[in-house]
Amino acid sequence: MLIRALACILFLSSAAFANERMIVRDAGGFDPSGRTVEFPDRFGWRGYEAELSFSLDEDGALSGASRLNIVIARRGGGKWKYSCRASSDDLTARVVPLLGRVSVIAECRVRPKAFAQAVDLDAEDVGAPLFVFEAVIENGRARAGGQRGLRFRPGFPVASIDLGPFAASPDAAGLAVVFRAD
Repeated sequence: MLIRALACILFLSSAAFANERMIVRDAGGFDPSGRTVEFPDRFGWRGYEAELSFSLDEDGALSGASRLNIVIARRGGGKWKYSCRASSDDLTARVVPLLGRVSVIAECRVRPKAFAQAVDLDAEDVGAPLFVFEAVIENGRARAGGQRGLRFRPGFPVASIDLGPFAASPDAAGLAVVFRAD
């Protein structure tokens, strides 16, 4: 009974936003606490910009036109850019209704070869990185949520000694690098 009620809430909440295009932009630095602080320093990341452009189908899934663009500002003025699209199946999302709002947690599967360029390592050493970006829809408006950053998918070994400590998250949902808005 509870599962049926939750499914109904999910369907009703996503249907309210079905096919409505929303854009959430965010920019900033990195969380200055814990093990996350070393990653940007080690790899020369100074800041980030993110833009999630999305709409939900009536079944609550991302529409094919949904896209997440990430830009990492590097020391020395360079930038590393990456984009994921739902149409190419490298962008997926969980849609979670919660107390009058809807959380859309997008996950962008980054090709190891591309990510290796961002951290100046070999592609076979970086595992399977994911950018995570949450949009919260409340009162018909979308804003950035609290889950923003980078994590590594469990089950894909990270061979790099430099990345290993960040990939060894205490739980699968933990972010190795946390994006923090300025």
